[in-house]
Amino acid sequence: MNSPASRTALSVFVLCTATGLLAATPCAAQTYGGSNSTSSSTSAAPSRPAHSSSSSSKDHLSKSVGPSIMDAQKALQANDYQGAMAKLKEAQAISDRTDFDNFIIARLMMSAAIGLKDMATATTAVEAAADSPAMADASDDDRKAILHNAVLLSRNASQWNKTIAYGQQLAALNGLDSQTAACVALAYYEGNDFAHAQQFAQQSMAYAKAAGQPSDPQALQIVMSSQVKQNNQAGAEQTLEQLVLQSNASETWAQIIGVAFGAKGMDDEIAIYLYRLLVLTGAAKGSDYKEMANALSVHGYPTEAANVLQQGIAAGKLSSGEAGATLAKARRDAAQDQRMLPQIAAAAAKSRTGEQDIKLAEDYWGYGRYADAEAAARRAVAKGGLKRPAEGPLMIGAADAAQGKYADAIQVLSQVSGNEAATRTAHLWSLYAQARQGGRTAAAPAAPAH
Repeated sequence: MNSPASRTALSVFVLCTATGLLAATPCAAQTYGGSNSTSSSTSAAPSRPAHSSSSSSKDHLSKSVGPSIMDAQKALQANDYQGAMAKLKEAQAISDRTDFDNFIIARLMMSAAIGLKDMATATTAVEAAADSPAMADASDDDRKAILHNAVLLSRNASQWNKTIAYGQQLAALNGLDSQTAACVALAYYEGNDFAHAQQFAQQSMAYAKAAGQPSDPQALQIVMSSQVKQNNQAGAEQTLEQLVLQSNASETWAQIIGVAFGAKGMDDEIAIYLYRLLVLTGAAKGSDYKEMANALSVHGYPTEAANVLQQGIAAGKLSSGEAGATLAKARRDAAQDQRMLPQIAAAAAKSRTGEQDIKLAEDYWGYGRYADAEAAARRAVAKGGLKRPAEGPLMIGAADAAQGKYADAIQVLSQVSGNEAATRTAHLWSLYAQARQGGRTAAAPAAPAH
């Protein structure tokens, strides 16, 4: 069957936010003492600067800058970000600053700017610290903290080359984590370096796993999209499956189901199951509701067709005008179908083959009678003689999933055989059952009103 080309598009969306920024206030006691360390923890400022004549000036604040820095740090500890920023600008106005002075001012200014939600200033400040000659004399922990923040802030500013440069330095210190690795992956992706994008995204996933956390869906998206860009469609689909199992997000379902519409042997009768899954996962668009209703009407299931159009209207994805004549006809035919349903069920019960039972199961599905649909499909399989043998276990598995019997659904859907369209559709229903079994958020289908 024909399906919109947009269904097969695989896209990437990643946002590394500033919520992972580390504390950047240097410990004043160490800053004024003779230590090389500029700790990223916050401590009380000392009562006086302690300059040792035996210490190198490169790891000391200048005497002229010291008082302003101490006042700025006290303001930061009191969450007075405006006051801190004023004192730091006062320090910047002093002409005889050293590299170390500028290094400490930059770090404190980043903290003050973040407190003021001024990310542009924070970005400029952290880059000044990261690029400072004084970084060479900082401790590994301090360098990791500064570079961590530089990765996040440069990424948020879409400064991709800087994100990569800081990420590489952070990696050399073994300081990457799942968030920063994902940001570096995105920077490579935006630069069309898909091999490195995939490498760092996979590192992000590995860091998350090591920390006992789920992989960032955004990292999975980068892996998938990088695989697509490298013409590794099979790998991209496997990654998309990981993503849908982890997030169960409607936009991800739209992607993975969209790909399945292109499976060999796809026709309306199998596609109806894909449309049902689109509706069930909240991934259906207005055009999906219309196409599904048309297919259902053609194959003699007007009740489900009418209910599907009504669901599309209720969801705000379809207007009454768009449903129009199709909905009016489906409602008329549904009224007749409801009167005939007892006779259809009686005829199916007397039939020696399962073909009428499977049609009855499809009819029951449209009424939201999932237990009855399962029972009718099981009778169909037991009798045999189905024109499309895959339809029996496919209906049983889908009905089990609709009833919340996820383990049963997974088991029976594994038995579906036939062409690629049938087996891939069954696989997607099994993925849905697995995602639901894992406690994800998609809602079970409500029985349609009729």
